[in-house]
Amino acid sequence: MSCFNVLIGKRINGLFLGNDAWTLVVRDATGRHYRFDTGNDCCNSVWFNHINGVNIIGNGDVFDLLRGAEVLSVESKGWGENRDNEKGHEVVQDGFWTLRTDRGYIDIEVRNSHNGYYGGRVDYNEEVDLSDVEDLRPVTEDF
Repeated sequence: MSCFNVLIGKRINGLFLGNDAWTLVVRDATGRHYRFDTGNDCCNSVWFNHINGVNIIGNGDVFDLLRGAEVLSVESKGWGENRDNEKGHEVVQDGFWTLRTDRGYIDIEVRNSHNGYYGGRVDYNEEVDLSDVEDLRPVTEDF
């Protein structure tokens, strides 16, 4: 089961990144925040590397903020194979999720750089405390 399943049935209208892209925050149309943190250990770094489809949640106008995009399902595509010696990283591995909404799709890619022994993970943080999220900024376009 995907940690992003908590979003099914919610109307989302905002995405935010913080903590050097180690934290993704999703806001729903009621103003509630859902926090997802990557699992980092001593010998790996995990971060949100790409998000595509951001435009489906709107341009931030009143209509988009009130309506949002309803998450209908979540597809977890799992973690890919380890790739060695990529761009200065010892081992790189990618994880992929797709949020299917009533307005289109949002694709999330998470990257894990490690020494060959650590897997990546994303955890839903039920205790939403945004005060310790550094440099929290809205995601307004694909990256």
